[in-house]
Amino acid sequence: MKHLKLTAALLAAVMSISMFMTPVVADETEVPSETQTTETAEETEAEESEENEPEIVEKPGEPEAEAKNDALDAVLAKGKCGKKVKWSLDKKGTLKITGKGAMKNYAMNASGKSTAPWAKYALKIKKVVISKKVTKVGDFTFCMCPNLKSISLPKKLKSIGSYAFTMCSNLTKVSIPKKVKTIGEGAFGVTGIVSVVLPNSVQRIGDSAFRMCPNLKSVKIPASVKTIGRNAFADCTKLETVSIPIAGATTIGEFAFDGCTSLKSFKIPLTVTTLGSFAFNNCTNLEDAWISSKLYAKSTGTFNGCSNLKAGKPEYYPYADINETIEDQGPFHFKVTYPEINGNGTVTVTEYDPTAEKVVFPNVVVYKGVSYKVTRIERNAAVTENKNLKTVVIGSNVTSIADNAFSNCPELVSVTGGAKLVTIGARAFANCPKLKVFSISSKSLKKIGAYAFNADKALTTLQVKKTTKLTKSGVKKSLKGSSVKTVKVKKSKVKKYKKIFKKKNCGKKVKVKK
Repeated sequence: MKHLKLTAALLAAVMSISMFMTPVVADETEVPSETQTTETAEETEAEESEENEPEIVEKPGEPEAEAKNDALDAVLAKGKCGKKVKWSLDKKGTLKITGKGAMKNYAMNASGKSTAPWAKYALKIKKVVISKKVTKVGDFTFCMCPNLKSISLPKKLKSIGSYAFTMCSNLTKVSIPKKVKTIGEGAFGVTGIVSVVLPNSVQRIGDSAFRMCPNLKSVKIPASVKTIGRNAFADCTKLETVSIPIAGATTIGEFAFDGCTSLKSFKIPLTVTTLGSFAFNNCTNLEDAWISSKLYAKSTGTFNGCSNLKAGKPEYYPYADINETIEDQGPFHFKVTYPEINGNGTVTVTEYDPTAEKVVFPNVVVYKGVSYKVTRIERNAAVTENKNLKTVVIGSNVTSIADNAFSNCPELVSVTGGAKLVTIGARAFANCPKLKVFSISSKSLKKIGAYAFNADKALTTLQVKKTTKLTKSGVKKSLKGSSVKTVKVKKSKVKKYKKIFKKKNCGKKVKVKK
């Protein structure tokens, strides 16, 4: 199935990559970094002129020029390729990128060649070395360099532009730096890369990023990657192994693994909420495939042409889907916030009995034989303003309480527990005039929201005696409008907390003691 339409001009210009690439007109205006100033039109014009006409260092037949070449390590040509980035190419075929900041974006011209200033030397380029302060590899920078075998990317690199290395057929290995967040469209398409290991910094794999890599056998995708683009690994016919966490990615694009005829097993992450049509089209050797029943029900042609699937269809995970509502759990309703994976599944409390006098929030909830940790308490209109609620006990796995979660509960007297509580939302316990006891046992509490205890006339003492992580910003305006006079903390933190619980910061003058 041919699922991409191309313009006749591009097809004629670049026949060898016409299967995966669409025309791109790059924005040639470089975005300045925070430390850079915007160029004037004259400066930009001058720079472009300099790049399009590289300075030729070698002048055969002139002794002085030859001597100069020796001194410059036989540089063939050089120029600028960014606001503060320069380039030079030597006789050995090493292209050096020096300076700092982002490289310029280039495009593909009408004849199917990159507009990068070194494009005329594409056949000579064997090695690319980029200096440590360069933060971006621009679009179409090193594409169609068939003899390029080695690239050295700097540690501070943050993004790799569209089609940056496409059609570098002899490039078999690349190490992606640990700060790279984005791999652009077609960045490594039609290269000789054998394996791909992405660092935990990468968040997006662009469309066709690794398409048509004939030697690619294995790919390791970290949980940080949320989006796998359209055709990202399509037509990688030797791809056998894709290591991907069961929780991480949220989007897999159309035809992402189309035509990966050596792929035998794949578990679609439980976190995926958007699955493009025909994602695994014609993966003819795919035998084991796992997917949530809910996601499969709304997908289109996901496993079309996967003739070797066991029983002719994928297997379903036995776990609840993200955002699935869990009801019939006594007085509570929950929403799945993270899938159950090795005991790490989590839920948030969305409802509980609005007439209860005492609510003890559970540590876990069991659903379909699987345990989920209860980690958050949401605000619910049916519960807010509960006129009967007197006692609240926070479960030991709860890490956050939403804004206004228990506001306007006129009979609420006591709040205890919360051994792992990290965040208390703004106005979470506001307008609870009878609240007298507030004692949280968490060591990890970092934030108490603004006006958290506003108009709580009976609350004079706040007990957070185990926490060690409160900060000035974490308690800003937290006690404003309250009647709190004393904050009891860990003995070793008294001195520090006296500084952060100042009237100017938290909205009220209080005593801090052990």
